[in-house]
Amino acid sequence: MRPLPALLNLALLSLALLSLALPAAPAAADGASGQGKADFGKLCAPCHGIDGKGGGPQAPHLARKPADLTMVTRKYGAFPGEKVFGTIAGLDMPDGHGTREMPVWGDVFVTEEVGKSTRVADAMKASGEASRRIAGLVSYVQSIQAP
Repeated sequence: MRPLPALLNLALLSLALLSLALPAAPAAADGASGQGKADFGKLCAPCHGIDGKGGGPQAPHLARKPADLTMVTRKYGAFPGEKVFGTIAGLDMPDGHGTREMPVWGDVFVTEEVGKSTRVADAMKASGEASRRIAGLVSYVQSIQAP
């Protein structure tokens, strides 16, 4: 993982703490759910496909086939909301073990929100917004699970 400015590190730490407070299957409000579907279409579908099955237009160009996101519940027996949140946010990356192909959306969302600000209050607000957007994505992924 590339080094981040101290402010971004603080925001991501807040994001991690917020994710721990989420229930196993976060329930997003209708607005967040709509944002989750929109974010999925824009950010996830290029690799995972609009149907979430791993066949997006970028999939053939990746070293590993993207996961079939419709099978997460089947794989784990229950939908692992915290695990999915951590994967999307980039909280599942062990230090010193290289990188992963999937973008760290938590970093992207915080950076989009905080912009060039150096205020801690702005970073905290940005991490809250990033958590809300990630929770929306988690909710959307949960909604596309195969029966």
